[in-house]
Amino acid sequence: MLSCGHAITDIKIRLGHENIQSTMVYLHMDLTHKRSVQKKFIQYAQSALKHDPKLDELIDWDHKEDILAWLDSL
Repeated sequence: MLSCGHAITDIKIRLGHENIQSTMVYLHMDLTHKRSVQKKFIQYAQSALKHDPKLDELIDWDHKEDILAWLDSL
């Protein structure tokens, strides 16, 4: 379901879990999917927001270990 684009909350409901953390134990997005989601978000943010140097700084996540660690935890 995750790879087909269903929301994690939909999967949680389908599995009958009360807590989203129970569902997360079973779900692990692969790196390709994580990067695809991130790319779509960046494209959306750039089109919806006025140019902001802070946004450019956030987009440069490849060089930030704390952000990479957070993405790995998803």
